[in-house]
Amino acid sequence: MHQNSLGGQRRNLLATSRESLFLAVFILSPVVGLIAGPSYAPLMFGLAGLSVVLMVAERRTWPRPDAAIGVIALLFLAICGAGLAGSILPAVTKARLPQMAGIAVGSLLLLTLELSPERTRRLIHIMFWMVAAGVAIFGLDTALDYPLQHLLVGPAANIGTKYNRGIISLVLLAWPIAAHLMAMGERGKAQLLGAIVLLAALVGLSSTGQVALVVGFVVWLAALRAFRVTGITLGAGLTGVALSLPLLMRVVSGQRPRLVGLVKWTGIHRLEIWDYMSLRILERPLSGWGLGAAIGVPVRPEELATYTYADGTGIYPHNQWIELWLETGFPGVVLAVVLVLLILTRIRGQWRAYALGALASALAVTMLNFEITTDSWWAALAACALLFRLLPREEAAEG
Repeated sequence: MHQNSLGGQRRNLLATSRESLFLAVFILSPVVGLIAGPSYAPLMFGLAGLSVVLMVAERRTWPRPDAAIGVIALLFLAICGAGLAGSILPAVTKARLPQMAGIAVGSLLLLTLELSPERTRRLIHIMFWMVAAGVAIFGLDTALDYPLQHLLVGPAANIGTKYNRGIISLVLLAWPIAAHLMAMGERGKAQLLGAIVLLAALVGLSSTGQVALVVGFVVWLAALRAFRVTGITLGAGLTGVALSLPLLMRVVSGQRPRLVGLVKWTGIHRLEIWDYMSLRILERPLSGWGLGAAIGVPVRPEELATYTYADGTGIYPHNQWIELWLETGFPGVVLAVVLVLLILTRIRGQWRAYALGALASALAVTMLNFEITTDSWWAALAACALLFRLLPREEAAEG
């Protein structure tokens, strides 16, 4: 009896430690993640690793990751590994392979974490106020010409853009937090949360964050009225665009001179990058050029002669679908599309419009920013999905 009592106390202590760790990380994420966007990776993946250790010690069993997503991850890693043979930058590809594997493992483990309904409600209430606090700090730092960012990163050009990654992640996290608040009958707080995040997006310098918020909002509105049609349209549209993107980029490239003056210089810069990268995709549409090789694909002199901003010196595509085409070829793109469609089939429940809005925001970001090996981006996605999975069972919108 004494041994059983000690064993029970030990398990309770481990369970309490695991849930307390969960609460601490997610409570800090709206502030720390906004101020230092790259911190999402060590925060979330560190939480996943430590929680698994505590769970194994508590239950003497390993967590069971999502089987379907796990298979997709394994197949994608296999494609990336096979691409090493034809990579034009084998050293980069070798370095990116364990990075991609770590992202996959960290994301899968994060999605296995649990939190009791009572503590989940407490977490959401606190996260609401932490979002407000994070945006207040961001606004004050912006108004004072970024003394906090200068303190953190030192002198830097365009220092305000250091908030961009955090703003994008904040847009993603706002969707499940709003869904939870609605589920708890806190409509006023959910609306206030939307206003706070909108203010952050407008004050910040992240065009990607602004586009993600607008796209997500439009899809959310449509889903409230006709969820099934909106979901089918989103899935079909993404599939069509992703699979035909190299050809679409060739069409858009022909219109580039007409867009000068209508689109800000960063947009023209990206169109120039996509121009030569879409041409390289058509040269290796099946095998790709190797994971991480986008920064080293050749640019022809005749192509450079037509560009104003792009100089072909080691820049990533700023479009994850183009990067998938360029680095992993058609098989990698197909797997990514399958993953999105799988997520679409799992979105259900009373608050499903919020999950669809989050997915739309995420897809907008994939078209405009980050590399496929950006760990903080995947950490924010996994955190968003986990919060949706913690919605009350009968109202779950798994993402």
